[in-house]
Amino acid sequence: MKCRILPIFIPQYGCPFKCIFCNQKIISGEKEDVTVQRIKRQIEEGLSKNKGEDVELAYYGGNFTAIDIKMQQKLLELAKSFEKIKSIRISTRPDCIDKEILGFLKDYNVKTIELGIQSMFDDVLEASKRGHTAKDSVKAIELIKSFDFLLGVQLMVGLPSSTLEKDIKSAEILCNYQPNIARIYPTLVIEDTYLAEMYKKGEYQPLSLEEAVLISSQIKEIFIDNNVKVIRVGLQPTEEINYNAKVVAGPFHPSFGELVDSEIIFRRVTKVLVEENIKDLKIFVHPKNFSKLVGQKKRNIERLKERYNLDAIKIINEYEDPDAIRILADEKEVIIDIKGL
Repeated sequence: MKCRILPIFIPQYGCPFKCIFCNQKIISGEKEDVTVQRIKRQIEEGLSKNKGEDVELAYYGGNFTAIDIKMQQKLLELAKSFEKIKSIRISTRPDCIDKEILGFLKDYNVKTIELGIQSMFDDVLEASKRGHTAKDSVKAIELIKSFDFLLGVQLMVGLPSSTLEKDIKSAEILCNYQPNIARIYPTLVIEDTYLAEMYKKGEYQPLSLEEAVLISSQIKEIFIDNNVKVIRVGLQPTEEINYNAKVVAGPFHPSFGELVDSEIIFRRVTKVLVEENIKDLKIFVHPKNFSKLVGQKKRNIERLKERYNLDAIKIINEYEDPDAIRILADEKEVIIDIKGL
């Protein structure tokens, strides 16, 4: 049975470094200090919703395995004390993983470990003051896989010293190790971070929204093509992360993930429509994918009309397959696979 994920954020708790892009209390939306009592209250509140579902508890936001071992034990024992919690996932850093830690986590029913890798290039990691190397990431990945945990990887695009080519190559390298899940985050300039100071001094230029969408869409396709499930693209909007509050600059958009999926769909449609003298174009789409196909402010439709010199495109919003799009171009049928979007 599939478990619902119940996220519990422990912002910067246990983190031995302060990366230039990170103000974790802002990013996770948490304002309280971490206590077992607070975590217990949040778990109880989370379990009170959808009471019939089994749950996987996820400790996010900090570097769980860098927390004092006694506190780790308390948090894991707390999770195990709830009957509805069937498994646990944690997030941590590559340099906070070893055999002893993994054995300890295994004893407490931890199922998934997500690694904040960010890049597979040492110059990018150094520029971001990550405090670990690409070699550390490979070592952690191999250890996690050897203990039969599910492996999650997190990449950031647009970090200082990075390029499109480095971001793409990082995804390709990680696919060689067959992670189970992945997250893709565009680099945002958050208030009260060293990156914000760099930006104000003109030492860092974030990606534009269009650039971030293009790079992230290419990386997502790489993961999908290698059977890696992408579980998030872009930071989740909270009251702290929006245009009017804590984001100083960068490609933040409340629907960033949908923009990325929309870009992928546009590329896949144009890839199969090789004829440029199309007279009639009909596209059949499942209702849940309608907005992704059409694009924000109908951008995809307008781009298709311009590309193929069409006055109109007929969209039929009732296709039965949510993992495909059906196209009739002058009555010639093409089926496009969009599974994983």
